[in-house]
Amino acid sequence: MTSRAFKSVGAARRRRFALTAGSALAIGAMAILTGCAGGGEQEPAATLDPDEEVTLNFAWWGDASRAERYEAAIDIFEEANPNVTIQTSFAGFGDYWTARNTEAASRSLPDVFQMDLAYLAEYGGFGHVVPLDDYFGDLINVDAIDPALVDAGAVDDEVFGLSSSSSTLATLFNGPLLEQLGVEVPEGQVTWDEWDEFLAEVSAAGAANDPAVYGGQDYTQYFWLFQIWLGQQGLSFIEDGELGFEKSDLVDWWSRSTVLNETGAVMPQERKAQLDGVDALGSGEVATDVSWANFLPRFSEGPAAPELSLVMPPYDDEDNTGMFLKPGLMLSIAANSEHPEHAAKFIDFLVNDPEVGAIFGMSRGVPASQTAADGIEATELDAQILAYQEEVTDKLDGASPPAVKGLGTLEQTFVAISGDVSYGVTTPEEAADRWFAEAEIALG
Repeated sequence: MTSRAFKSVGAARRRRFALTAGSALAIGAMAILTGCAGGGEQEPAATLDPDEEVTLNFAWWGDASRAERYEAAIDIFEEANPNVTIQTSFAGFGDYWTARNTEAASRSLPDVFQMDLAYLAEYGGFGHVVPLDDYFGDLINVDAIDPALVDAGAVDDEVFGLSSSSSTLATLFNGPLLEQLGVEVPEGQVTWDEWDEFLAEVSAAGAANDPAVYGGQDYTQYFWLFQIWLGQQGLSFIEDGELGFEKSDLVDWWSRSTVLNETGAVMPQERKAQLDGVDALGSGEVATDVSWANFLPRFSEGPAAPELSLVMPPYDDEDNTGMFLKPGLMLSIAANSEHPEHAAKFIDFLVNDPEVGAIFGMSRGVPASQTAADGIEATELDAQILAYQEEVTDKLDGASPPAVKGLGTLEQTFVAISGDVSYGVTTPEEAADRWFAEAEIALG
């Protein structure tokens, strides 16, 4: 992938540690974030002292594969900046935001940390991260980045998160496994009902395997896929700061979960919990999944080393896919950072440096910066992701939701409540009532 082989996880520096704060979701994130708002505005220094001894804390969500890549990139940065030490930590997405919300309450956020569109307005609007505009030009070069991706990190005309990449959702097929099961991979457009029938067919064919192979996982738990489905119905997730759909729409979506689980078309929640964070697609226990296209390397590097292909998620109307380009893996600077200028320089490195581009390839998505993209010597997987992105470009007729306060809470509650639907402990109607009640609080 690059002449600099990155370390295995076991050989990674002792300074790195994985957060294990538990999987409790930060449903009260808004209360935490608003409760400590104010007093965190920080003016950038006029100059950066290149000789100052500095330690920066850097945190991200992701798996071991992403950790290896970040560590390899940090080696390069520290070699070029021997006065700067980067302390790192990472966790799964849920645990990651639980930790960040707790740190936000005590003004102890990492100097630099990965930001997601869902949390941008909360952290930017409540003064937990600094505007990056102040560093554009001198410390952060945005000349090689699509202006639309820069603007995607803005809240009230100030940029609080800079995208290192962009990506779209895709359906991933394990072709050899499906061939082994005697099930043909669908070709061309697949409607939602056809997709559900296909998942059931795969599960029936894989029932005799040990462990059993399922068609996929319960896709109704996927927050961003729900938004694509809404777009296909001519609706939007957020419209003028309010929900752009009705409770009945969410009932319709989660009702699909009831059928999927009753027919055994998808992996049971109990088995998913037993995997304890191991990707079901990467371990070969599901033959398909819907995820971000840039996750292809992550799944391909799983225990089963599956050979995967990328196609568009289901849609009923060929002229209305609901698909959109999502700015991915934004980076932000904490308002409590004592070294924001060095943090800005580090962000510039992670986003723009061609060696970083070579290390990550397409695993973060298509690089936001052309200079980072120029460093990539595309592997077969990189080329596969890029080809898919180019293929769907003219079919992106949907729109990513705007960064509004409460969006992160809406995502967390969506995932938690949808899990109860999959377990069968609540009906789609009861679940929709619960989620809309939480949404009123989050957006209110």
